[in-house]
Amino acid sequence: MTKYELFCMIFLTFDADWSETHNEELREYLSDANPFLFQGECSADPAVYTTFCKFIGETKITEATSYELAQKYVDSLNNTALSDSFGTLDSAQWFDVLPELLNELRK
Repeated sequence: MTKYELFCMIFLTFDADWSETHNEELREYLSDANPFLFQGECSADPAVYTTFCKFIGETKITEATSYELAQKYVDSLNNTALSDSFGTLDSAQWFDVLPELLNELRK
């Protein structure tokens, strides 16, 4: 699993929650983090993806470790709205949707 795929998974997790909550702080993050706005591995605001990449560093990302890494990244943002949003998805749900979403991202 690549950094970009993990970043997209986190974004999609937030996006799904925003569809239900319409939380303004979550919307602001989604606007800046959108990885699908431009071609290539980036975010709408390049600083968001750059910060994510610095956080991950050279950590090897596997599907098995992806949820834990995502949780650590979200916690590092020190944003209650984002932490609460990510907290609505438990690891079982993450791993249920992971294969399907990765297939979509890899097309």
